[in-house]
Amino acid sequence: MVARVALLASVALAAACASTAPRPVAPRAPRWRGDFETGNLLQWSYLLNPRGLSIVDAPVAQGRHAARVEITERDLWPNGLNRVEVEYKPPRSTLTEGQRSCFAWRFFVPAALSDARHQIGYWESYPSYKQIMSFEVRGETISFVTRMPAEHVHWTAPGAVTPRVWHQLATCARWSTDPAVGAVDVWFDGKQVVTHGPARTLFDNPNFVQIGILRDVPAAPELMFLDDAFEDTDFAP
Repeated sequence: MVARVALLASVALAAACASTAPRPVAPRAPRWRGDFETGNLLQWSYLLNPRGLSIVDAPVAQGRHAARVEITERDLWPNGLNRVEVEYKPPRSTLTEGQRSCFAWRFFVPAALSDARHQIGYWESYPSYKQIMSFEVRGETISFVTRMPAEHVHWTAPGAVTPRVWHQLATCARWSTDPAVGAVDVWFDGKQVVTHGPARTLFDNPNFVQIGILRDVPAAPELMFLDDAFEDTDFAP
């Protein structure tokens, strides 16, 4: 009888502890996600030369799907640029003077890109179409550049864009037309490589971001895969 009472008491105590223990909190979803898990490209605002864009099941960085980017010398824009990209245009209210927002994504190249300049992700103003900042790849070297008030290379990493490995890029920007106020933080593969880099980050509003491949000169076909893109108020590696 005593043993039974003790057992009931321990069960009651365990139940009480379980009822008062804090429950795990599910991670908050970002404001926008472009992870291709819809099985299509409809998460994105616009497609540039969609002939070169498709959804694949491998390789993927997360989930079940990624985007395949294939660029050839035929993928020309009306202005002559050789490009295959996806575009995301955030809500205007998130990019006004003094606001801060972050954008991250992962990319994979099955073979090293050529030594010509490839812009693989950049912010651009609208409707003036002035480039604000850009990630540039030449071979396996990557750089981060801001354009205003003058072009400035904030970071360069030779040999960082290794083939057959998923890499992550992320930026957090304080949006401002004043270069004394505007600033950018940058992460590569979870390591912060630019801290409060000063720049003019707004020209007119709103900015938008494009990722994929923009080449200076049409050339032989090249491949890239994209996955796990998101936009939010902060970035945690």
